[in-house]
Amino acid sequence: MGGALSLRPARHSDAAAIAAIYAYYVLNGPVTFEVDPPSEQDMAGRIAAAQQGHEFLVAEYDVVVVGYAYAGKLYDRAAYRWAVEASVYVAPDRHRQGIGAALYGDLITILTARGFQTVIGKITLPNSASTLLHERFGFRQAGLLSRIGHKHGLWHDVGIFQLDLGERPKAPADPISL
Repeated sequence: MGGALSLRPARHSDAAAIAAIYAYYVLNGPVTFEVDPPSEQDMAGRIAAAQQGHEFLVAEYDVVVVGYAYAGKLYDRAAYRWAVEASVYVAPDRHRQGIGAALYGDLITILTARGFQTVIGKITLPNSASTLLHERFGFRQAGLLSRIGHKHGLWHDVGIFQLDLGERPKAPADPISL
């Protein structure tokens, strides 16, 4: 496994490694409903977009990116600005090593510090590993989109999982962006 796991903000130079991790999930299952893996350039754009007011983190062992997590806008309307949608992906050969939990833990801490009130995770079901990860951090299933996505010849459900971060002040300050 190498040295210690380290977490840091993603850089433009991580785009190829992140795209490679994500391509596995695009091509090999229904975890994501994308059907064509994004290019390195597309992923660099996604990193930059997430870092404009939200966050994009990577995990690495010995300078090799082994996972990532990010948050972005849930919806465009202003009333939703305190809510984010978050995702985490770990290299397929690095599952069950605590990488996803480390990434999600740091991501949630950062989002909380910035004043976000809600984190939403969408999970293609069934997916016990992802469900357990979300529940470990206090997410609760808030909804179900039944047979909403068709991929690899099957219809798939998506569970909507919600984590409340704040106390819901009457006049919340806008989330802090970098």
